[in-house]
Amino acid sequence: MPLSRLNDDQYKAATAPYGENLIIASAGTGKTSTIVGRIGHLLNNGVKPEEILLLTFTNKAAAEMVERVAQYFGKQTAGKIDAGTFHAISYRWLKRFNGKVVLKQQRELKTLFRSVFEKRSFSHLSTDSEPYGANYLYDLYSFYQNTEMLEDFETWITKKQPDHRIYALIYSDVVDEFEQLKLQYGFLNFNDLLIQMRNIAKEKELGYKEVLIDEYQDTNALRGSLVEAMRPPSLFCVGDYDQSIYAFNGADIGIIGSFTKKF
Repeated sequence: MPLSRLNDDQYKAATAPYGENLIIASAGTGKTSTIVGRIGHLLNNGVKPEEILLLTFTNKAAAEMVERVAQYFGKQTAGKIDAGTFHAISYRWLKRFNGKVVLKQQRELKTLFRSVFEKRSFSHLSTDSEPYGANYLYDLYSFYQNTEMLEDFETWITKKQPDHRIYALIYSDVVDEFEQLKLQYGFLNFNDLLIQMRNIAKEKELGYKEVLIDEYQDTNALRGSLVEAMRPPSLFCVGDYDQSIYAFNGADIGIIGSFTKKF
């Protein structure tokens, strides 16, 4: 069984009581073995495989862990574990509820965004700062969606980029029309997958007894809000302060740092 191969610290982590658990695991300390051991512990204690959600930052990592679980419990049992990236899991749930998901690539949506942006004029505004281009504004809006859960885009960009305060209302208008067009055409991007999944989780019990999250240090506010919306009875997070690499996508080291205060 997977637990028999763990050292003392790994075993203590893998068999931690149900609840909110944060495992700090540096590189080379056996995170994968510990997560597999935790899944084995859950299965051994009566948790059904379909009641386990494993969230990772790559589908390859999820597949590797499920494969290792299969070595002990068989492919049929391991295959019932819901495992994958935040986006992959959200995509599967949305297909289950909506039947059809029209996921568009970033380049396609940037083209749509640019068509909206180019209808706006900034020439009547007098300022020392040039307005952002369409592509940069799209990226900035995506970053906003991943990091800000309370303020609207106009307020956020005014605070973050005070030199662009004069353009904030136009930027916000571009974003609003872009969102309306996506809704009209039924288009989704990767952020929308998480946002819509969060809405589902707020209204419906998803049936998970435990949610496991790998690379927790790279969680951003959007992913964190999704996990909170799920309200899992038990949460098992594994991460390391020194291995955060997704700051460009809004990863917030403060999320892992504030774990004990939040929970």
